[in-house]
Amino acid sequence: MSGLGFGTGTPESDTANIRAKPGELLKRLPFEKDKVIFREGHDGTDAFVVESGRIGVFKTTGGKAVRLAVLEKGAMFGEMAAITGERRSATMIALEPTVVVRISKTTIQQKIAASDPFIRALIHILINNLSRVNERYATTNTVAEKLLNDLKAAQAKDEAEAEEAAAAAPAPADGQTPPGPQGKDGGAP
Repeated sequence: MSGLGFGTGTPESDTANIRAKPGELLKRLPFEKDKVIFREGHDGTDAFVVESGRIGVFKTTGGKAVRLAVLEKGAMFGEMAAITGERRSATMIALEPTVVVRISKTTIQQKIAASDPFIRALIHILINNLSRVNERYATTNTVAEKLLNDLKAAQAKDEAEAEEAAAAAPAPADGQTPPGPQGKDGGAP
């Protein structure tokens, strides 16, 4: 089964159909562990609800995938692109064997169009806010990780220099203790 397409390469026998309401068919799609459901930057069409399993949400920042969240049973994803028509804002990967229910873009848009104009505007505001938060989180996470790596590298360098200094220090003669810190009068502090 292709993890990149929605229904492409998926035989009918691999999915079970369920009804959201009379005449409306929703499909269950199974994904094996580590299969991509969709990729960041791809065209968005449908939204999904996790029926079982867990899904990782990843955003690419600075050429590196940053995990934004883990979605579990009952969570909806892909709705932002289905509502706005924009490209996918994150990559979704099954972290374990997972089943999702696909909700078509048409169904979502019909339900939003039938709602109060205030609710429609509110949904778009919330989506824009969430997009900005996801971008900031991914960027902040990358900066924090770089700082942590720099700190670890500096600490490793300091430890290596300390080991070199200890190895270069003259060894004490047999039976003698190495000189330690001394007080003002030359004795022990």
